[in-house]
Amino acid sequence: MIALLLPVLVGTAGCGAGEEAPAGEAVYGQPLADQFQAATDATRGAGTAAFVSMLTYGTAGGDAVQRVRGSQDYGRGTSHADTGFDAPRTFPKGMLEYLRGAVPEGRQVLATADDDVYVRNGRSAWLKYTPEAVSRFGEATAEVAGHAAGDAAPYSGTLADLVPRTIPREAPERRADGSRVYRVTLLPEVAGELLPRHLRGAGDAWGTEPVGLTVKLDADGRLASATADLAPVLAALHDQGMLAGVERLRAAYELSAFGEPVKGEGPSGDAPVEDAGEVLAPVATLKAGRCASTGGTGLGTQEIVRPVDCAKQHDIRVLGQVQVDRAFQGRRNVGNGDRYGREECGRVDAAAPKDWRRGGRYADGFSMQGQSEVGVSVTMDGEPGSGTETTVEGSYTCFLTVAR
Repeated sequence: MIALLLPVLVGTAGCGAGEEAPAGEAVYGQPLADQFQAATDATRGAGTAAFVSMLTYGTAGGDAVQRVRGSQDYGRGTSHADTGFDAPRTFPKGMLEYLRGAVPEGRQVLATADDDVYVRNGRSAWLKYTPEAVSRFGEATAEVAGHAAGDAAPYSGTLADLVPRTIPREAPERRADGSRVYRVTLLPEVAGELLPRHLRGAGDAWGTEPVGLTVKLDADGRLASATADLAPVLAALHDQGMLAGVERLRAAYELSAFGEPVKGEGPSGDAPVEDAGEVLAPVATLKAGRCASTGGTGLGTQEIVRPVDCAKQHDIRVLGQVQVDRAFQGRRNVGNGDRYGREECGRVDAAAPKDWRRGGRYADGFSMQGQSEVGVSVTMDGEPGSGTETTVEGSYTCFLTVAR
């Protein structure tokens, strides 16, 4: 009897081995703590996907939305995205101008290829930010460099980056279509990474209140969407006097069209490609009288500019570079050296050739870029002049701006 039954048992085992694993088993069959990392792998395994990422600022006058819409090729490590910032007419004007610092040129196109990020406005050339250019220009390039391909997706700087950095503690809600919904939390300083560069100044003052994150995985275990209520982050910004008119702050991310051909072409023969490291320069390196353009850099800052001939279209004309070196007896409450930098800029402005302002192209007054350090030193040697001293040191670039 054993000999007769053996082939049947073997045949049954063979049939079981040939069956396909249930959808999502590679993710949902993992221990709960490992499911988000497995979901990231499953998402990448789809090959391609379309995505939408949004950061919404809510006020009594309506919502302003910073939106990115594009496609990703996980295998090639590339992405292509259209970015924009939209707000209703009723949105507070002052707040709108402040927030537009993140996307100062309105709509632009971004593309990534591994560690390189490309920026294009309208029909302009592609401007390529390599790791070398980012290293040269430093923190000023953070807004663009933060989108280079990461471990989670070819387009970084979204909630997709944060999902694998959290660990689900409670079993997800299972939907009728086989998808799962998880509710987890993020540290506020981690969630703060989603903000534009000029809003990341909270530093160590983010607080400890966790940020709620809702993650949805589809039936195959791939990331379908993620949303975060950034109220704790907004509260930390309010404590520092930032975004006072914003009442709600939310982030969202959604994936679709898995495995379908990607839409939008990256840098190719339809437009030239320029190396940012070769055509841009820190404004602090420009000599008096030089002109430059801030358009098309994608950085949202006047720190890094494109030097141009003053006969061509430009945004700024450099008045000069100045230094601040002040010392005061005693301990002084000096926040920074901007006041003294402005005084020095006033001197070079008064001494600048009058023909620089001809034609009324420039706005009244001047602008400046720079930074300073405040220090307090104490000497106890008993000699005249010993005691406490406050010092202020800094470097500033003074320039005219084209009237708008």
